[in-house]
Amino acid sequence: MVKIGIPALGADASSAVADRFARAPWFVLADESGKVLESFEGTGAGEAHGAATKVLTTLSQKGVSVLLVPRLGPNALGFARQAGMSAYCAEGLTVADALARHAQGTLEKLL
Repeated sequence: MVKIGIPALGADASSAVADRFARAPWFVLADESGKVLESFEGTGAGEAHGAATKVLTTLSQKGVSVLLVPRLGPNALGFARQAGMSAYCAEGLTVADALARHAQGTLEKLL
């Protein structure tokens, strides 16, 4: 099963995709059919440095292999690449819209 990780402003599929990846208040995990599997609060907002690495480590441990994000910085891209993750741009969408567009193959691939 493919697990998808999405930084979000809330804990459900109607929430907007957060405009900052590592410092998102929530992360929503879903399967490839768009079913939400889990949501958890982000911990990166209070981090001075290394927020992306910490978040990506958590996502990797949870089995996430696809990221739907607004953008990724160079450190996050490097970590995601090493972890074998792929990433797609979901800026300006809700979680549900991002999942639907990913299923349709219409999101811009970042990694």
